Amino acid sequence: MKKKKKSATVYDVAKLAGVSPSTVSRFLNRTTYVSDEKSERIEDAVKKTGYKPSFQMQQDLSRRSMTIGVLVQHPDSPYTSTIVNDMEKTLISKGYSLVMASGHWQNKLENHALDYLIKSNVDGIIIVTGNLDNQKIISTAKSIPVVTVGYDIKGDSICSLNLDNVMGGYIATLHLLQQGHKNIAHIKGLSSQPDASARFEGYKQALSEASIPVNSKLVKRGDFGMDLGYSATKELIDSNIYFSAIFAANDLTAYGAIKALHDNGLKVPQDVSVVGFDDLPTSKYFTPALTTLRQPIEEIGTVCANSILSMVLKGQYEARMPPIDLIIRQSTSSIFNKG
Repeated sequence: MKKKKKSATVYDVAKLAGVSPSTVSRFLNRTTYVSDEKSERIEDAVKKTGYKPSFQMQQDLSRRSMTIGVLVQHPDSPYTSTIVNDMEKTLISKGYSLVMASGHWQNKLENHALDYLIKSNVDGIIIVTGNLDNQKIISTAKSIPVVTVGYDIKGDSICSLNLDNVMGGYIATLHLLQQGHKNIAHIKGLSSQPDASARFEGYKQALSEASIPVNSKLVKRGDFGMDLGYSATKELIDSNIYFSAIFAANDLTAYGAIKALHDNGLKVPQDVSVVGFDDLPTSKYFTPALTTLRQPIEEIGTVCANSILSMVLKGQYEARMPPIDLIIRQSTSSIFNKG
């Protein structure tokens, strides 16, 4: 009776290719980047040995496109571009590429962008802020892993990554209170955005602890953009209600607020102190340099990328968002220094 030929193993492939078995495994599972030179040797060894991956592995590989979809709002904003840049670096280092779609804070466009990513057969999706309905995201996660930033959603195959925006809003307002300001205006972000609501909550908590009631006339609607930051500040000025400080929902809103104050003959911080949120790369170069809450933007992209890859590859990764820091610059000063 003819003896049955023994099936080739990963070890046989590794020996012939001159690499470690773990490198062969990484190449076959597409879990990380393997150099072109090693990849060619492994492919050649697989052919020569006749090695056949397990049925499960073949199924997993046939389903993978080695791409990750990313849904953002404004891809040209400093906040988004920094996150996406570091996200892409991490994905490329693992052998993945990035497919991006934009929603521009418009629900119809966001839904279209999400549908486009799903149809692009990406292996996972990262959603960076937006106005999507939670149920839409939960439904998407039934067939593909999803990582969100700026949403608070619980469900299978969903990882929601959020900074402590309530604490951030609290710290921003507390800084102004400690400078002696009591009449503190707040220009909010998009009402549909959890980040905006959380920062407003922190603002209210800090005022409450200081026994200062929230004055609705000092709270203005914004949308995280400079234009509404400008117009909201103009409304405050035209209303003739007294305020000595502004906590803006983000840095772009703060830029608009400072421009409006300047155009109306008010100096920052001599007449009005301004605090932003994000610490965009441009904030330290703004005039005056902006006091702001620093989000670890670079780290957010890396954490998102590692989180989605962990979900796609069913690996272990503890996703932790770094803390927020107060960066004090020249746009705030003590009310007692106003003479």
